[in-house]
Amino acid sequence: MTTANLVYPLVGLLVLAVPGLLLQLAAGVRDKLWLAALTAPVSIGVFVVAGVVSAIPGVPYSPWLVLVLTVVLAAVLLLAWRRLRTSAVPIEPIEPAETESSFLPSLPPRLVLLAKIAAGLLCLGAMVLAFQPWRTGLGGWATYPQEHDTITHTWLTAYIERTGRGAPWDLLPLDLLTGGPVSFYPSGLPLTAALSGDLAGGAVVGFNVINALVIGPVFVLGCAALAAAIFRRLKVGPEWTALAGGIAALVAAGLYRPGVNLLHDGGIAPNAVAMSLAPGLIAALITIGRRQWLRAVLLGLGLAGVFAVHPSSVATIGASVVVFWVVEACTARGREILRGQWPVLLVAGVVTVLAALGQVLGSLSQATRTGSWQPDIGPAPIGDAVGTNLMLTYGGYFDSKQMYAQVAAATMALLGVAAILLTRRAWGALGMWAFWLLISVDFKLSPASGIGSTLIGSFFYKSYVRIQAHVSLFVPVLAAFGVLVTAVAVAKLVGSWRKLPAAVRAPGPVTAAVLAVVVLVYTGWAAIPYEHRNAEIVASRYVKPEFVRVNDDDRKAADWLAANIQPGQRVMNSANDGSTFAYIDDAVPLVNVVTLGNIQIPYTFELLKSFHDYPKNPQIRQAILDLNIAYVYVDSQAPVMGAGPGAPANWLGEPTYTVAPGLKYLDGLPGISVGFKSGTVTVYRLDRRALADLRP
Repeated sequence: MTTANLVYPLVGLLVLAVPGLLLQLAAGVRDKLWLAALTAPVSIGVFVVAGVVSAIPGVPYSPWLVLVLTVVLAAVLLLAWRRLRTSAVPIEPIEPAETESSFLPSLPPRLVLLAKIAAGLLCLGAMVLAFQPWRTGLGGWATYPQEHDTITHTWLTAYIERTGRGAPWDLLPLDLLTGGPVSFYPSGLPLTAALSGDLAGGAVVGFNVINALVIGPVFVLGCAALAAAIFRRLKVGPEWTALAGGIAALVAAGLYRPGVNLLHDGGIAPNAVAMSLAPGLIAALITIGRRQWLRAVLLGLGLAGVFAVHPSSVATIGASVVVFWVVEACTARGREILRGQWPVLLVAGVVTVLAALGQVLGSLSQATRTGSWQPDIGPAPIGDAVGTNLMLTYGGYFDSKQMYAQVAAATMALLGVAAILLTRRAWGALGMWAFWLLISVDFKLSPASGIGSTLIGSFFYKSYVRIQAHVSLFVPVLAAFGVLVTAVAVAKLVGSWRKLPAAVRAPGPVTAAVLAVVVLVYTGWAAIPYEHRNAEIVASRYVKPEFVRVNDDDRKAADWLAANIQPGQRVMNSANDGSTFAYIDDAVPLVNVVTLGNIQIPYTFELLKSFHDYPKNPQIRQAILDLNIAYVYVDSQAPVMGAGPGAPANWLGEPTYTVAPGLKYLDGLPGISVGFKSGTVTVYRLDRRALADLRP
């Protein structure tokens, strides 16, 4: 293992952990649940605020800006915490500390300590297990992504890192030379990746590392925190709360959704990262207590961070928590807790809006566009719709015939459903899972007109792969509940066998033995095989890609362009190939940075459509001269991508897209010659004087 393989993830870990951890400690937070749940989201929230500050002239977005901002915010929180500690206003917890022995029995102190240690080890092991598919499947942190979405995220990361521009109104620039006009794009992920890449490895490394850490270990910790939050509200002992978190972490480590699935089926990195952050934020939302004002500030900052990663988190987190509150409000205790929570939640909401105001305004400008997409699937039979969601089939591009499923994880979740129904506890957890299950089933039954499409679909481009991923967010919680309730039930059953020695049928050792067997069997039979399959799926997009947009030919072409292009010149290209890496690695200005051009600057798609007509089309020729296009980058074997609803002005008129029509048949045209060629990649030179001399 090379030093870089260790250093890059460590740098990414520090980026995700240090600001959020420092701010929580300064605010007096010592709760392990909150530290696990909110550290990464709060860090990203700090980066979002730093991005806005970078709009001040002479203050670029950089590690130094983030460091100064973190220290300032920590100092303010520390002063506020000290003032609140000495004030007469108590900081009340969300619930009393007593336990309900009739539900989950109290254990002896020795077993309590062992349970906490075991839970900690489970969480650590699960984090390593969740990280493995990315460490091995990427084949190296500098491996280029191949999906067009991830390529967009990567060049945006490089733009932030290179220019120091991080404000919402500066991103996504459609002209890399001028920085405008801007088509809004959520910047939480590229801001985070740019910071990591700036510290070590560059844009590609930073982007890959942050994805791997959030989709892997951070997701695992968030699921552990959510399970612990559900058990904390049940007023059980700390040992059970810890064990619930550990078991949930183990189950979360091997899940295909949301992260691996969304990165594989389209490179939907921001949505994958936002969903991976969601369980932790839900955990914080349902455990914040009365008058915990500083925690409300931290929660608001974390919510702003995840919103900036992907605005659809409003639906992911918002709908889930509303369902939880509605279910909990059916009990007197639930209503009492909510009455105590709403003032601090209001403060959290205000902080969220203020910290993410630029992102909010930008998202509103794009709202009609996200809702105008057509569903990406057709109607399915009810058996297919229900069965595939209950049993967690892989589906998608990896498993188009739906031959594989995560049966063990699904079975444990269904065990949790049965346990909730039998014990009549944890209804909120069941409600969240059932809500997203019904939404996913309804969308698959009626993707064009069902409740899932009209109510939720618009937040997710009416994409089934995005909507379905929500079901898995709550599988670890249900699994943890089912396993613990079952273990206690078995212990009670064994304890009733009077013929056995008292030491053998003691509830504590029997429960521990059952849990140990379940954990070992699940790890060997399910979690590790799930990890291996996830690694194979990740590899199919990275180290062993099923299709190629960027390869060594693109790398050579980018280096040649970097050595030959002059200041102020541009390169005509299609973003549906590896040309964008000429900017990512070598700062070469490109005409097209989005695959189908953009309606805000029509020349992008007009040139993609008709560039080769410049000898007889004066408008095209004038656009080439005005933009100072000196080179043309063509890859004759660009991969296929969808081009339907995203095509501006419907210029293409086709459902799929490979090589742009305007970049075909360039050889032999006046004023153009081959400057560089390697494999399928050709870079042409343009003689501007020859073009200027052309007549219609």
